[in-house]
Amino acid sequence: MPPRPTGRPGLLRIPGPGLAAVAIRFATLSDRDDFSPASWPQRALTASVSFPGWWEFDLDALAMPDGCYEYEFVVNGAAVPDPYADAITRFGGYRGLFTIAGGRRIEPPFTWDNEFPAGIVLPQNNQIVIYEMSIKWMSSDPGEGAPLVELGTFDKVIFEHLDDLAAAGVNCIELLPVEDSPQTLNWGYGTRFFFAPDYDVGSPVDAKFFVKCCHQRGIRVILDVVMNMFAPQCPLAALASPWYYEPSSPGRQDWGQDLFHFSSPSYASYFAAREFLCEMAEFWVSEYHVDGFRIDDFKDINNWDFVQEFRDRATAQSNSLFPGKPFLVVAEDSNRDFVATSSDPNNPGGNKVVDAIWNFGYRDEVRNLLTNAIYTQWGQPPRSQRVAHLISKDGVWNGLPQAFDPGYADMACSVDYITSHDVADAPRLMNVLLGPMLQAAGLGDGGVDNVRGVVDGADSSTNPTLQAAVQAAFVRVFGAFAVLMTSVGMPMFLAGEEFGDVHDTSYTDVNEKQQDPVQWNRAQFRGNAALYANVARMIQLRVSHPALQRNEVEFFYFHPQFDNNVAPRVLAYCRTSGLPLGSPNQVIVIANMGPDSFSGYDIPGWRWGAAALTEIGYPNAAPAYNGITGALNLSLSPFSARVFTT
Repeated sequence: MPPRPTGRPGLLRIPGPGLAAVAIRFATLSDRDDFSPASWPQRALTASVSFPGWWEFDLDALAMPDGCYEYEFVVNGAAVPDPYADAITRFGGYRGLFTIAGGRRIEPPFTWDNEFPAGIVLPQNNQIVIYEMSIKWMSSDPGEGAPLVELGTFDKVIFEHLDDLAAAGVNCIELLPVEDSPQTLNWGYGTRFFFAPDYDVGSPVDAKFFVKCCHQRGIRVILDVVMNMFAPQCPLAALASPWYYEPSSPGRQDWGQDLFHFSSPSYASYFAAREFLCEMAEFWVSEYHVDGFRIDDFKDINNWDFVQEFRDRATAQSNSLFPGKPFLVVAEDSNRDFVATSSDPNNPGGNKVVDAIWNFGYRDEVRNLLTNAIYTQWGQPPRSQRVAHLISKDGVWNGLPQAFDPGYADMACSVDYITSHDVADAPRLMNVLLGPMLQAAGLGDGGVDNVRGVVDGADSSTNPTLQAAVQAAFVRVFGAFAVLMTSVGMPMFLAGEEFGDVHDTSYTDVNEKQQDPVQWNRAQFRGNAALYANVARMIQLRVSHPALQRNEVEFFYFHPQFDNNVAPRVLAYCRTSGLPLGSPNQVIVIANMGPDSFSGYDIPGWRWGAAALTEIGYPNAAPAYNGITGALNLSLSPFSARVFTT
């Protein structure tokens, strides 16, 4: 068996190859009034007999008084925290915490009773809408006149936002990294303690209660985890650098962090870094009941054998402890290698490496669709074919090889998104859509300050041109959500997009883009509130309608000149549920992704006849069916989408 876990909380075991000696020192938190770690008694760790390069200490053998203790190791006279610490404290440095009861170390008590109230079942992978959220972004105070992050916490999300998210239909939250990081205000993509929640956003009990509260509302929780690298402040560097640290590696980007070493065993057949990260996954599954992981920087990890083991072990742990509970491992793969989601003979063992990947191609191509910027050249597939590929699972157009990506087998292999935390590459929708409109109307330069000022002042503005531009942008944002929620894949969007939040600071500056939280006051503005209500209806349709939880999609109309460079961009498609067009219980999307406005537009060959339609979205004049011509006539605003159920 591997050296970790040790089998009981009281037996500490840490890596330390090449170290001559390691000691531990500790004191109760109640002794903080006489804080002096250098004067704490030191007790020597013992070199492990069974595991070469490991050091051990048995807390349970000391019969210590009950209480909560802070502790650290001492190596060559320097204090080093425990890389396996599952709770941390900060006072003159970071240390681990342990609790003694009855003379033995125990896990801090937490009950998972009533985690799933009667009637609450977590959604399967093909039913989820993913809400990408930074805990730190979930609090803001515009009254201070300072748009930078106010440092959200687990409890603020629980008591200020969770019920609203559940009411909107969100049933899966993907958290930006919550494992402890040295970056207090930034996103946290550089982990210091892999087994402890970030000290700045809450304690282990807070984090567990957050997951429990999500589950009680039928919301899954997926953790974004950083495994290509670790923060230089991570204790692994001081204790066991030869096992975990890779100073350089061809084709791997370290992003200013320390690279994990994956390529060769640390000793015998033991891969220390791989095992450490797999144990991390099993720990968060068992102790925090998480429902999946998103693997950051999958491409730079550059080791499919390891990632496959990570996915298999995390999934097995979840299936063993929580039979029937859905689980998902997603890779952020900018290479767009959907083969990783399949049982391909070229994959390790011929098995899938991950369950799904972020669909970078979808993000780029859907933004082209939403701004009428799909350009084709002679000999390339026509515009209509590119749109059909975008919304189906057949593979999105890739401009580098000038070909379609291979596509994927099932909708649950692709995370479709328009906006994520990577705002430098793809800014918030209101900035992308409203900015050029303001510039074209002579209302400003369309930059960050211009868009923010216009959105914040739209409610009180007496300028009809400005009000019309903002309202048109909201309609376009809804159209984007309509396409996203009806595409074949698992839809995801960034916190704040649901009500049209905008950037308050530069989205390209490396620090400002990470410290620009969601401004929740904007959700109360009239236009933003109306957008939120309509987006919520769209989310609720996605999570409830069976046709949107299957793979089938059929395009039944493109404007005859759709593929021309200058022509209307009207298209229509149906999520058929595997039934012939014209059947009940189907979802129909009629989109106008061009600048033309149509007070009345005919969709010929309407298969549903005069059957009643229910519209999801902004109030519009009801479409009219012409029984003589067999066409459906309806109004279409520029860059908009109308969604109907039959």
